[in-house]
Amino acid sequence: MHVRFSTSKFLRTQMTQDKPSSGHKLARFYRKHPVVCHIVFMCIVFLIIGWGTMIFLDIWTAHGDTTVVPTVVNTSTQYAEAQLRADGFTVEVSDSVYDEKYPPGTVISTWPRGGATVKSGREIYLTIASYEPRKVTISMPLTNISSRQALKYLESLDIKNVRIVNVPSQYADLVLGAKYKGKELSMGQQIPINAEVELEVGTVPNFPEVDVDAERDSSIDRYNDDDTFSTSAAYD
Repeated sequence: MHVRFSTSKFLRTQMTQDKPSSGHKLARFYRKHPVVCHIVFMCIVFLIIGWGTMIFLDIWTAHGDTTVVPTVVNTSTQYAEAQLRADGFTVEVSDSVYDEKYPPGTVISTWPRGGATVKSGREIYLTIASYEPRKVTISMPLTNISSRQALKYLESLDIKNVRIVNVPSQYADLVLGAKYKGKELSMGQQIPINAEVELEVGTVPNFPEVDVDAERDSSIDRYNDDDTFSTSAAYD
């Protein structure tokens, strides 16, 4: 019995040693199919890199961490900046425009707009009413042109406060002078867009029409009356 048991144990041990392990199988498969193994390995590496990148981006961009932009239009710049920074935003004044409807320094618009859902810490751009009106340059002469041309040019510069002064001239509708604050406007001069520009426009005087025939008859009658008076005096 002892011999039989030993023989069985020996056979089991021998079978275990002869049976190939998993590592041997992978090594054998790699030797037979190296290209396939490299492709599989590369796919695994790419998956790991992609997964790590997504996790990094989620952390870096604060994915899922959002907030609502407060509405600060029609408030002062100081109040808007304080309110936005208190909510975790960064603020930048991106533009200023002159608008008579808004007091200087008032927030006219924001981007993103108020009420929009954005990521926390995002930069908010403000457009405010400028403290001084924008200035424009007169780039063409305003005299010796028609009043229509001058008005159209000034309108293209956003100058809308134009006063027309009619002056006697033999050339109707011709601009004879252009002034700002009582001084002549010249090419290259800069003026604010809310400036009042005075255009002196020529007008031909309207003389009353004269009836030549009636005037001639009246002159003849006066002559006859004078001649009659002179003859009567001579007889006397």
